[in-house]
Amino acid sequence: MRTLNFLVLAVLGLIFASCDDDDHLGDWEKSVEFGGAPREAAVCFTDPATGTVFVSLGLGAKGAEFTDTYYFNDEDEGRLNWKKVTGENSEFPAPMNTGKGENLGNGRHSAVAFVIGEWAYVGTGYVPAFSFGNTGDQENIRDRKYFNDFYRFNVKTKQWDKTWSSKIVVNGTEVEGRRDAIAFTDGKYGYVGTGYGEDNRVFKDFYRFDPNAGATGTWEEVSFPGESRYGGTAFVVNDAAYVCLGAKSVGATSNYATDVIKFDFATGVWTKMDNSLTDKPGVKQDKDYDRIPRVYAISFVSNAGNDGEEYAYVATGTGRNPRTVWKYNHKKDQWHQMEDLSNMASALVMGVGFTYKGYGYYTTGGGSADVYTNLNPDTWRFIPDVKETRRNDY
Repeated sequence: MRTLNFLVLAVLGLIFASCDDDDHLGDWEKSVEFGGAPREAAVCFTDPATGTVFVSLGLGAKGAEFTDTYYFNDEDEGRLNWKKVTGENSEFPAPMNTGKGENLGNGRHSAVAFVIGEWAYVGTGYVPAFSFGNTGDQENIRDRKYFNDFYRFNVKTKQWDKTWSSKIVVNGTEVEGRRDAIAFTDGKYGYVGTGYGEDNRVFKDFYRFDPNAGATGTWEEVSFPGESRYGGTAFVVNDAAYVCLGAKSVGATSNYATDVIKFDFATGVWTKMDNSLTDKPGVKQDKDYDRIPRVYAISFVSNAGNDGEEYAYVATGTGRNPRTVWKYNHKKDQWHQMEDLSNMASALVMGVGFTYKGYGYYTTGGGSADVYTNLNPDTWRFIPDVKETRRNDY
């Protein structure tokens, strides 16, 4: 009997040890709640000089299209806080949305943003048609619109420039408006591409914006070797941007983009990375890569790990395993699974990810794309390279 007990204990010990070995690093800590009305499909951008983070626009309850902006920092006696941007030019300056109704607003959602110097450039996006009346006898009082225009926000003064706007025009021709595009900057130029527009057409084109050419900047098309997609993400690590994730057909539940495309700022060259987001037979490293593809995810870059190096992380979204969190090692072109989202965090899409003082965060988002229910005001911070603890699960 004693021998049997020892055997049982030994087996249990092996089981627990095995479970511990399978634990993933990282921990999620709840941060200060977003200061504005809950929303999804907002834009997020950061002042490169101070690190202050801004969240603007987005889709809210009852179909509200927001025009306000909130900022996040710890300048309030060292305490993290969200505050509303106020002042004469605090509201998004786009013209009124079109339609037969009155007071149609000028907000939008599913736009993009990038920062060059002290200016954040915010544009593209979407508003759906808004109808009134009985079924079969409805009249549109607001027109559906996919946008191709941009406006700029001064991250120093925290005010919009009401005198400036720019449409994506190449060689005299306006580029099709779109939503759920991707944007990034190398500090000199802005890059905007992919997304989807009218007739659910999914794009793979990319455009470069030069803010110093002409009064309102100039746009030119640049080649992009990746797949068409919408709802993808881009992150910048070590002077290169990486484009990944997203879906290749509107409403897809499995047709996700699986490529990872690198854009080198120094050379201006796009490169398809070797490790696509698929589980290839006989390759041990990518045995779980099929858990990564998703649409409407967030990404952020953090150097808060043990080695102090910058790594990108992706989380949330809609996909096969959207609660999984992944770290990308750009030096090795490898993905590593981290600790899942907190059990207390809502599963969400169309949130925004950002970095503040080396740590990655995400906030806002909702339960489903373009369905303004279960909107999330929580903000979560990710702590890399530690074992998950229950102390923050509340």
